[in-house]
This record gives sequence, C-alpha cells and structure tokens, in this order.
Amino acid sequence: MDADVRFARWQDISPSQKAAVEQLAIDKQQVQYAGPTDRAVAASASDVSGDVQGLVIFHRDIVVGLLLLKRRGSLPEWAVRRAAVVSALRIDQRFQGQGIGTTALKLLPIWLSREWPEITCIMLSVDEANLQGRRVYEKAGWVDRGMRVEGRIGWVRFMRFDLTASRRFGR
Repeated sequence: MDADVRFARWQDISPSQKAAVEQLAIDKQQVQYAGPTDRAVAASASDVSGDVQGLVIFHRDIVVGLLLLKRRGSLPEWAVRRAAVVSALRIDQRFQGQGIGTTALKLLPIWLSREWPEITCIMLSVDEANLQGRRVYEKAGWVDRGMRVEGRIGWVRFMRFDLTASRRFGR
C-alpha cells in the first residue's frame, strides 16, 4: 500500500487535480469534526509565510484526500514549539476503509524529514466522539497525550507522534 500512496504539495498540482480536491466526497459527520474542504483548500492556497502546507493525497494517480499542516507562526496555542500540526485530514468517503489515511499518516514523517527537517513532533486535536479518526491515528502510531478540553462540538483530545524516535529507528 505504501508505494500506492503519495503526497503532492497543493501548489504543485494541476488545475484539474485542484478541482478533484475541491470535489472530495466527505461525510457530513466528518465535515462537522474537521470543517469543510474549501476552508482547508483556502488555507493551502493563500499561505505566503510557508507555515501552512496543503498536501494532496494520491492513491496511485487518483486524488483521494487532503492533509493540511501548520508550523511556526501558524501553530495553535496548545502545540509545542518545533511541532507540525495536522489541521485537517480528509479522505474521500469512496476510498475510506482501505488504509489510505493510515498510510498517509505513516508517510508524513518521511515528508517532514525532507521538507521541514526542524520539526521534532507532529500533533493534532481530534474530537473525542470521532472514533474512526482516533482509530486511524492510533493505527499510525500516534499517542493520546491524556489531555481533554471542551471544544466547539464536544470534548477534544490531543495526540502526538514523536519524530525523533521514528528517525532514530529509520521509519
């Protein structure tokens, strides 16, 4: 599966691929958790600081998802210094359940080592009720930090993936 999944930076894809991202079929429940795709696309397209990066997820040559990363000045207040935060992860519902999201999360440390080498960990917040999302993160090696706060639609948990350990073990 790893060889079939890859990332491309938002700014490097064609207009037809950008249109495919904008037309991702995302379940209403997932939109409630992560927000609409057009908001992640707008953040990807408008960043001039280099602190926000939209990564389009391909399975073979088909656009199947979008992952939005933030660092430095774009980090939320709960993130640690030198972290990258996954601000959005969307996989088209027609491709869910195939391990693509998990594979993308497992490939993310490789991309970060190459493109943002100063990053020491990846963090995210996930709605506690988003069991499917939490399972995907756990399968990809993320650890719940044990913190909960009340969010806009319920309780939110914070998860972390340590890049220092993954680099040490060659992942």
